[in-house]
Amino acid sequence: MPSKILTVRDALSNPLRRRIVVAIMDNPGIGVRQLARLLGVGLGTLSGHLLILQRLGIIREERNGKRVSLYVNEKFLLR
Repeated sequence: MPSKILTVRDALSNPLRRRIVVAIMDNPGIGVRQLARLLGVGLGTLSGHLLILQRLGIIREERNGKRVSLYVNEKFLLR
């Protein structure tokens, strides 16, 4: 994972991250494994990209026990 992604523009310059955001927008509450299957990527690859998107506040996760549901952060969209 890149050590310094400081801007949203930098983060979304990656095509996979853009696909992740669009997939979460289209499927609010999608699980991490479901998202990996949908995008055809491994969990390890996906987790690094999710971490970057979460750190920038683009997406958020909700945990219910072991299940992690992903959402696009509405506050981010309203900026």
